[in-house]
Parts: sequence; C-alpha cells; structure tokens
Amino acid sequence: MHVEISDSPRRSGYSKRIAFLGEDSDPSRRAPRALRREIARACRATHFGGREKEIAADAGWTLVGLGRMPVALWKVRRALRKSLKESLRHAKGRVLIALGEGADGASFRALLPQIVLSDYSFDRYKSRERRPASRSATVVPSGDGVPSSAYRALALEARVVSDAVAWARDLGNAPANDLGPADFAREVQDMARGRKLSLRSLGKREIEREKMGGLLGVNAGSARPPVLLIGEYRPPRASKTVALVGKGVMFDSGGISLKPAASMGEMKYDMMGAATVFACLRAACDLALPVRVVALAPLTENLPSGTATRPGDILRMRNGKTVEVDNTDAEGRLILGDALSYAEKFRPDLMIDFATLTGAVIVALGHECAGLMTADERLARDLIAAGERTGEPLWRLPLWDQYREYLKSDWADMKNSAGRNGGTVTAAAFLKEFVPDGTPWAHIDFAGTAHLEKEHGGYDPGATGFGIALTIEFLKERFGR
Repeated sequence: MHVEISDSPRRSGYSKRIAFLGEDSDPSRRAPRALRREIARACRATHFGGREKEIAADAGWTLVGLGRMPVALWKVRRALRKSLKESLRHAKGRVLIALGEGADGASFRALLPQIVLSDYSFDRYKSRERRPASRSATVVPSGDGVPSSAYRALALEARVVSDAVAWARDLGNAPANDLGPADFAREVQDMARGRKLSLRSLGKREIEREKMGGLLGVNAGSARPPVLLIGEYRPPRASKTVALVGKGVMFDSGGISLKPAASMGEMKYDMMGAATVFACLRAACDLALPVRVVALAPLTENLPSGTATRPGDILRMRNGKTVEVDNTDAEGRLILGDALSYAEKFRPDLMIDFATLTGAVIVALGHECAGLMTADERLARDLIAAGERTGEPLWRLPLWDQYREYLKSDWADMKNSAGRNGGTVTAAAFLKEFVPDGTPWAHIDFAGTAHLEKEHGGYDPGATGFGIALTIEFLKERFGR
C-alpha cells in the first residue's frame, strides 16, 4: 500500500476512515487535531470509549479501541493489522487512518510498515482477475509537536523496509518446485540489479574445493546442486563489517530421518533465514547505511534418496572438525556451520545468523518471539532493544559451555544432534564451534515467527518477514544512519 503522511488531510475521497484511539471518557481528545471534531461526533453517536478490542462505526468512521494508556506497542500493532485487514476487504481506493496518542512518537516508525504491508498478498499463482486492486492510505499522526517533515522521512524509511519484507515474504511463499538453490540465486541477482551490491555464487565444485562437508552432506540426496550465495554492500569509508548468515534449506523433508507427512508442505519455509539476510542487504543498501554488510546463504534441499547422507555417517566440515550425523533432520546446523566458517574470509566485526532451526524453539516460545543466543552481552542487549522498538521481540536463552557436552560423539568430534532436551540451545552450541575466534556472534532461531501455518495476530498464513526490521534498526543504532 502506498502511504502518505498529512497533518491536514483532505475532507473527501476516502473509501474508508479508521481511527485508533486509547481509552478515555472522551477518546477523541487523543485524536489528531485536524480530525478531532468529526471523530468526536462518531464517538458520541456510538458511545465509544476506546476500550481494548472495542470497535464501533458511525458517520463514515470505524473506531478501534486500544485500551488504557500507555498502550503496549504489540497491542497497537496487532489492532492495526487486524482492523486494516478486515477493513480493506470492503474498501477500494484511498483509506484515511488517524492515529491517536499511544500510536505515535517512538512507536510510529514501527507501525508504518504494518500499514504499508496491510494489503500484502502473494498472488504469483493467481489469475490476474483475482488480484486485489492497489490501494493507498493517508496517515494522520496525533502530532505532539513532531513536525510533519519528520513523519514523512519515517514514511520513506518504512517503505524501504516494507519493500524488503515483501520481497522476502514472496520468496518464502514460493513453492519449492519453483524455488531451488539456483532459482533463489537468480531472484537475488534480479534484486541486486541497479543497486550497489556485489554478488558471488559458489557452485558445487567450488563448494567441494572449500571442503564444505556439511553443505555437501545435506545436499547429497537432492538432484539439484547446492549453492553458497554471497552478497556484499560496501559503502564508501565504511570502517566496520557485519556478516549476516541465513539458513537456506529450500525444502526440508528431513532426509533419511523423514519428517511426518502432516504439514511437511510448510518446509518450503526452511529458507527464510536466507531470504532474511538478503532482504537486510537490500534495505541496508537502499538506506545507504554506513556499514559494510555481507550476506551469506548456503542453499540446498534436504531429501531422501539412494545417495542421501545416512544416520551414523561422519562428515568433515570446512574448519576440519568431524561430525557424526545422528539425525539427518538436524541439517540446518550442518550447512550453517560451513557458512559461519567461510564468513571468516571477510574479517567481520560481528556476525548474526538467522535460521528456522528447531521445532524446540516453538515449544518453548510459541509464535510470539524468536530465540536469541549469544555470549556477547552488548550484542544481546542491542538486538533485544531493536526488537522492542520494531515490535519483533527476542527472548534470550542460555549458551553456557556445558551444553557442548551434550554433543559428544564416540566416533567423531561431535554429533549434530543431542536429542530433544534443550534442543534449541544445543543447536546453538553446535554452531558456536564454527564461529571465528574472538568474533561477537548472535544466533537467532525464528522457527516460530518466520512463518505461520494459520492466521495469527493479524498476520495471514505464510511468511512474515520477521527479523528484517529489527536488524536494520540494530544496524542504524550501532553504526549510524
């Protein structure tokens, strides 16, 4: 959706008018000044009080209650998504959105992408006749002394981030038959065209020369060869380098350790880590952030066949360590281990990886936040703060040295799986073995938030684009705008 910011909107030409207001004896007191009188009439006519989840309609306005002030950002975001989703089903053309106090100030930047993406749909496989009409919105913030120019600058930034999120969601929602490793690389090449990005794609022979036994072992059962995709954004005078590594299993059947048939189709989303890091690369370039960003994605399928890696096989990883494959469905850490090791070539000042890595993180945290594991206190603090500001929360889990003991093998340096207990943390402990010494590193397991099987919190089923906004926010705060 195209969004413009205005503190004095025109009076007509809107197919829908929506106001988000906090609880008050007169909720219109919190409305934008330019619209306060007509919103007050609608409030009086409907006896609207702004209570949480309260919805009323009159005089051309839909009034959405946010509850008692101050309103938590996640509540505003959820109300925004749900209300816009429902309203846009019946609206065509331009929408007027009034944000009252509590949906303003520092939270405004986090809310704008929700508005921009409110009419997102994945329509690549639908007939043209069924595609929704394009829409636009005029957003009126409450103000509080913030100049309109500042809001308009935030809107431009929100558009950049939202475009990157939509691009990543499109990749995630694409079926695996149309998006293998080489197809993903071509999509990234198309995205990079016209941007100041450099790309390199390592094919199977180059991966073999790099001795990436983890990536080759996972790929052994697939007819489609693996790819290690590397992208780089290098602005002038950048003094710091951040490496972003994303898991890119284009389809995960579990391999020989075959997954249950139920919901296996959801495993097309096992490449959202790869989509996330290249979407971050795109947004960092478009926003001209003053930091060098390197994105790396090992791309493969994990399929069973006569050539597939078997439980009990031993693989030698790029850094020379040997791994006993205890479970072929613990494949993401194998390909990420090789990619994390390869990232040392770029001498990063810090590293972050994103992966739909474990079902255990969904058991622990559900679909409300992603798991964060790092031994670096500042990195943990800054990433969590960025997630709070953008509404993409992280919850820190321990990464103590004793978890490494769970991975002991009788036959190799380690096993790739320690079983169900502490599965999310032991997976991170495995990855830690491949991070260059002395490099601050964070692992984000977003298996519960990268995609949804059914509608949740106003999100439609499918890829969510979680993690992109928080990463860009982190990069801006750490390295400057």
